[in-house]
Amino acid sequence: MNTLKRAPKNPKLSILTEIKRSQGLSVSELCERVGLSYMGVKQHCLALEREGYLDTWRRPKGMGRPEKAYRLTHTAQEFFPSEYGNFTTEILDSVREVYGANAADKILFNIYRNETEKLRAKINAYNLEDKMRQLAALREERGYMSEYYFNRDDGRQEIIEYNSPILLCIDRFAILRDLEQRLFENVLGVKIQRDEERVSGLYKCSFRAI
Repeated sequence: MNTLKRAPKNPKLSILTEIKRSQGLSVSELCERVGLSYMGVKQHCLALEREGYLDTWRRPKGMGRPEKAYRLTHTAQEFFPSEYGNFTTEILDSVREVYGANAADKILFNIYRNETEKLRAKINAYNLEDKMRQLAALREERGYMSEYYFNRDDGRQEIIEYNSPILLCIDRFAILRDLEQRLFENVLGVKIQRDEERVSGLYKCSFRAI
């Protein structure tokens, strides 16, 4: 296990976590989020870049020259929760081989049906905003780094997630994207639009009420 994982207050882990909850951050933005000096954050970022956990790009600004921002590499995923790894995907692949092409999909469908009922039982809100806040909190506990967000531009409500503990399974079994969307719809009682973005080692998935 990486030593950063054994030190929850480690400033490097704090920096990685804040960048994970974004699409990339500058040193100045990180200073505001983690409460360290500019030089302190800069040194940690340079060290994380050398270790292969961060890379940089020039982010366009409205005015002036583009600014340097940090984002995660794929290697940094080791610091964030992952419920299902290679072992689970191997099990599901074996189920396909033994029982046929649709067997794994049927198992996943059953898992999500049960998960939907469990979440419904835990949500006691009546209006959509409170339901979404409760669902985001429950997903946060499961390691999805979930946040409720109200988009002032179009008045839509959404849940944004910056980590997926089942990402390896999602990449192998496309049905999981549909099952996630249906789970949100069935728990919240509204139609949901699921949008997924990946940039370098950053992951962002939004579930917008439509």
